[in-house]
Amino acid sequence: MTGPLLPAPWLENEFVTPTLRSHLCIALLAVVLAGLSACSRQTDAESGVEVTRTIPVRTVAVETRNVTETLTLTGTLDPRAVVPVVAEVSARLLSVLRNEGDRVAKGSLLAVLDDIDFRLARDRAKAALDVAEASRAHAHVEEDRAESLLTTGGITDKDRLAAKVAVQIADAATAQARTELAITEQQLARCQVLAPIAGRIAKRSTDAGTMLTPGAQIFSIVDDSAFEFRAAVPSADFGRVKLGESVTVSVDALPGFSTVGKVSRIIPLVDVRSRSFEVVVLVPGQPQLVSGLFARADVRVREILDGLIVPPAALVRDGADPARAQAFVIVGGKAERRDVTVGVEAADAVQVTNGLKAGEMVVVDPPAALGPGTQVDIQRQTNTGP
Repeated sequence: MTGPLLPAPWLENEFVTPTLRSHLCIALLAVVLAGLSACSRQTDAESGVEVTRTIPVRTVAVETRNVTETLTLTGTLDPRAVVPVVAEVSARLLSVLRNEGDRVAKGSLLAVLDDIDFRLARDRAKAALDVAEASRAHAHVEEDRAESLLTTGGITDKDRLAAKVAVQIADAATAQARTELAITEQQLARCQVLAPIAGRIAKRSTDAGTMLTPGAQIFSIVDDSAFEFRAAVPSADFGRVKLGESVTVSVDALPGFSTVGKVSRIIPLVDVRSRSFEVVVLVPGQPQLVSGLFARADVRVREILDGLIVPPAALVRDGADPARAQAFVIVGGKAERRDVTVGVEAADAVQVTNGLKAGEMVVVDPPAALGPGTQVDIQRQTNTGP
């Protein structure tokens, strides 16, 4: 176009109304603008300019280091021993000296029973012993006199034999009296209720003033010098857990707490319904630990030396095969998807036995939009572990 845009002659026709003329002008302007836009797109296409989209990713290098395979068990901490403290005699409870939570030593006084009847019985047994010992002493004197008279002919053999029998009866009566005294003293001592083991009082079952019968429970004491962690283990791992193996135990209720125990017993019986067996781990007592806490134990199964290691977040899994996974490797600024084979798995690292090489950069937490050949923008590199 070399000159000004002049209105078409038919627009000046007298039969074209002003309103119609306005609409026709607007339509003509739209056609001109559309033509200009098409020309612009054609120019961009002819220039060969292509816009490339990149995806930001985080990467980590495939490392070579040792990795330990562990078996994580869950279970409950049980006390090594729970001992009930019971009344051994029939008497009224006079006083209770300890309460729940108190730590006690073996032999310490816990409670006192009414002992008046047992004191009287002991005194009576003492008196009976005195009588028996006096009778025994008299019998021995008579025996000595009978022996002297026998040599002078002043007594017969029959009288001498009777004197010997009297001595034997007196000796037996004395021994019986001593036994009766020992029984009463033992009964009297049982009015002092002592701790049978060292530990902590877990429960108090009665109050002062209660009339107790033999066997009535007064306290319950737990031995917290050591705990037993019991866990069910799948039968497939029966040969992997070894006696004496060190175990790291943590407790959910105590954040940051951990201690070391060892496998003390492996129950040689697999439950046919759950297909599992029981493992008992001996855990040293700690001030923070109480029985009944839910705990976790990491048992070391084996250690792989100089394995290829990547973090778990670098693997993409579909759950069909635990030993198979995929990883995105950065090659020439683009993502390349690899099929990998997984070996030993730890909490912070996974061994890759096939599909990767040491030093290659893999994507951590691959974005959903990442695919093979996608251009990437590496934002940050991370470490696989210590």
